[in-house]
Amino acid sequence: MPSQPVTTSAGRKTKTLLLTVLGSAVAPRNVTLWQETYVRALADLGASEAAARQTISRAVSAGWLASSREGRRSRLSVPAEHRQGLDEGARRVERFGTQPPWSGEWLVLILTVPEQARALRHRFRTQLGWLGFGSLGNGVWISPHVDSEDEIRALLASAEGIGDSHLFRSATYADARPQRLANAAWDIGSLRDRYDAFVTRFTDSQPRSGPEVWSEWVELVTSWRHFPLFDPELPDHLLPPNWPRDRARELFESRNTLWLPGAFAHLEDIERSIVP
Repeated sequence: MPSQPVTTSAGRKTKTLLLTVLGSAVAPRNVTLWQETYVRALADLGASEAAARQTISRAVSAGWLASSREGRRSRLSVPAEHRQGLDEGARRVERFGTQPPWSGEWLVLILTVPEQARALRHRFRTQLGWLGFGSLGNGVWISPHVDSEDEIRALLASAEGIGDSHLFRSATYADARPQRLANAAWDIGSLRDRYDAFVTRFTDSQPRSGPEVWSEWVELVTSWRHFPLFDPELPDHLLPPNWPRDRARELFESRNTLWLPGAFAHLEDIERSIVP
């Protein structure tokens, strides 16, 4: 898990920025906006006009945005089927970092995927990581989140081409030091670096103008939205002292509360400025 410090919005891919805008500013409020509003809003985040228009066009082609004509311009909305998925993603991000105390049990998966099935191997690595699993190597995966058992079984049932698989719970570990097991399965040091970079990036940030607030809010949400991809939400019992996740979460919540009204107001200002 390489350490990747938090960046500015200008360093983000336009698609990543659009997903944040859709998931956190558009879908939750079920609003319809001019296409030009998206272009200008993405431009305020550092995207070029060409990149913004291309990304929006691809989102329409993929069905993430529905387009309708009003006069000379197009209006865009998020279809209901995709709004549901975006809302669930937003709820997961909101819940992130609020896991209940650990029961002491591990969920253990032993999985065989043929070496030549590279696409399948990549799919499993990605989805198991998203579900909070870490790899011990040789097809052995572990997670402290035993409540994800049904999701894992559904994942296994949906895949064709895998070899043998065994899923079970375990509450024992040979040397009685589960922290060692966690360090073997996850790169704890790099994860700490990510949190420290987040805290450093946003602690003293004080955007003032509408575009500045909009840009900082989108960067804040985008940065926080990525943590579930890298942090399996390991219980405190498995982590070093003074783990920075709670501090980062408190910072996210305070900055989100502070900046969200101004960010939405800026988006609405852009919308009102568009001449039909």
